[in-house]
Parts: sequence; structure tokens; C-alpha cells
Amino acid sequence: MADVYDFIVIGGGPAGMTAAGRAGERGKSVILLEKNAHPGKKLLLCASGRCNVTNTASFAAFFDAYEKAGPFMRPSLGIFSPEKLRSFLYSYGVETIEESKGRVYPKSQKAESVLDALLSYLRIHRITIKKNSRIVCVKEKNKQVIGVETEDGFIAGRNVLIATGGLSYPSTGSTGDGYTLASSLGHTICKTYPAIIAFETEEAWVKQAQGTPIKNAQITACRQGRKIAQHFGEALFTHYGISGPAILSISKRIMENHGNGAVRIGIDFKPDMSPAELTTQLVKKINTNGGKAIKTCLTYFVPEKLSPLLLNICGIDEKKKASQITTKERKKILDQLKGLSLTLSSHRPVEEAIITGGGIDLDEVESRTMESKLIKGLYLAGEVLDVDGPTGGFNLQAAFSTGYLAGNSVL
Repeated sequence: MADVYDFIVIGGGPAGMTAAGRAGERGKSVILLEKNAHPGKKLLLCASGRCNVTNTASFAAFFDAYEKAGPFMRPSLGIFSPEKLRSFLYSYGVETIEESKGRVYPKSQKAESVLDALLSYLRIHRITIKKNSRIVCVKEKNKQVIGVETEDGFIAGRNVLIATGGLSYPSTGSTGDGYTLASSLGHTICKTYPAIIAFETEEAWVKQAQGTPIKNAQITACRQGRKIAQHFGEALFTHYGISGPAILSISKRIMENHGNGAVRIGIDFKPDMSPAELTTQLVKKINTNGGKAIKTCLTYFVPEKLSPLLLNICGIDEKKKASQITTKERKKILDQLKGLSLTLSSHRPVEEAIITGGGIDLDEVESRTMESKLIKGLYLAGEVLDVDGPTGGFNLQAAFSTGYLAGNSVL
């Protein structure tokens, strides 16, 4: 064991492991400190255990995805791009495949494959891993890090990386420790919030639709009549409200506008049809199925479980024969098919967020190295930074890229 490590990495997530491995690959003496019994606990939960590692989107699309953090991410994406990440994983036996919307997964469909590759990377480059290690503070002297104080004692080091994640899924170790550590060293923490999150609704009837997916729908979020976000894709009714990829994709926009009045979600079940076209199709189904209950006609347009619920919203008896539906009632049905409205009452707890927004202020971090501008030898990477993107592999790529750059930069 080294008397003074070249690099102390706090946090065994994708950013920390990648940083430790890259520094070790460069011949640095490295110790990785993980608070859990094993590294990579949160990684195993990514994309329900399938691990959406990155995306095949263009560089321009990546920079747009990170929004205000796009310019900051340019150097790290340049040195460890999505293509280089896939090549790295392949070199450790993990073949990757592209799925819808450019999402990249291990061919095995198992996050364990990615974790095994990272652990092999650490093992080959002789990284010391200390598990169940809890950090008290990062020690500095004259604005230069000198090591880390743990509950088990002091560890000396020339460089320290804080890569402890955000606030989501605290059971995996992401409990905001990095914000506390960085703040104690003078760093500014931009307000944190759940950036990819599901929502509860005022409407209680959604409980009856629990587990029902809505595919190929246009989801629009509005506040005080003004559109704040829109996304085409899939949503999912839950016991508390609404979730699913389309909702998660617009959740950041909703959270950024939080507190300025109620947000209403509009669901267009048939966005590819104009109201006139949908009316024609609805009339056709009604005429064809005149002797059947009207709820049967609706199953051509929405999941069967939703049919009676939408009719109830319209004030129409679900058993009423299709041939008995009036023009006024048909208009009510059409309005629901083109714009079912839900009022969001609150977001789900931050502990359930896929990613945490906010974090360490990027103005205080050197984007070309990931080194702190305030404390020499202090590096910062991953979700602890004020960097977040949409679902689809953008956030894991940010962790891998910033971690790799940090490990590539330590002296």
C-alpha cells in the first residue's frame, strides 16, 4: 500500500471507476473508496437492470441534450466519446447494440456485464479498492489537497476525486455526500432537484388504470395555458399518477417551472390524425359496431382498460349502444382522445429520481481537466456536477466521460 497515493477516488460508480482505471492505466497509484459493500450498486439498476450506457446521437445532439452544460461537456466528450466508450467495453468483452432512439445497451441486456468490465479494468491496472469506507472530509492545506479523512483514519493523497453521485436512489449510496464534501472546500452547490421523475396527479381515477401503457401518444405540459414541454412517445398510468418515457423526458422542463402554478398534462392518443380525420374514423367504428356497447368502439383508439374510464369522464354510460351516441357525446369522446387532461399535484420523491439536477457549480470546475478551480488536486466528476441530460444514455455517458477525463488529467 502506497504511503501517499497519487489519486484517491471517492465513489465507486461509473465516473469513479472509470477515473480510477484510467489513472491506473497511466501508472498512477490509486485507491478507490466505496461506501457500499460493493462498487457499482446504482449502475446495476440502470434502465431496469439493462444498463443504457450511451446513445448514438451526434455530438451536436449531445451538447444540446446537456443544455447549459453543453459547452462544459465538450472536452470530456471529445476525449471519451460514445464510440470510444463502446470500444472500451468491447475490449473487455462487452458487445453493445443500438435500440430505438439511438439507445445503446450491452448485447447481454444485463448491467452486470458493464460492471464486470469496469471491475476488470480496475483489477488489471491494480487499483486498490476499499469497501465500506465512509468519508469524513477531504483534507487540504494551502488550497492543495493532502488526503482524505475516513472513519477508519487518514489516507494521504496528492489528488482526490469526488464522484459520489447525486440524491437519487439513496439505498445505493447516493445520499448527497459529495455536495457536503465540495461545499466544505468552498464550492458552490447549485440548487438540486429531481431532473428525471414521475408525477402524482389530482385525478384519483388513474389508480384504476394502473399499469396501462399509452403508446405513440403526444404528451404536452402546460402551465396557465402556456406550453412548457412536449414529447411524443410512451406514457404509463400508475397508482399515484403518471410515468413512462415520455413523461420522464419532459419532467425536467416541468421541474424547472416548479412553483409557478399548476401544470396540466394533455394526452393526444392519436397525434397522427387531425380532429376531422379522427372524427371520420370514430363515426366509422360507431356505424360498424352500432349494436355493441360504445366502450367497444373506443378500444380501437385506446387500451381496453381506459375505454370505460374515458367514457366516465365524458359522462357517458359505458354500456350505452354505439348507435345511440349523440353528436354532442361523440364530440366529448373526440375531445378526450385528442386531449385527455391530467393535473399534476406533485412530483415523486427525489429518492425515486433517475438523475439529480443541480450540483457543483460548473464555473468552479476546469472543463479541460475536471480539476477544481478553487483547490489544487481536487477533481469532480459524474452526477455530483451540475450536469444532467434526458433519458437515453446521456447521463451515463456524462459520468463515463467526466470520470475518464479526470483520471486522464491527474499529475
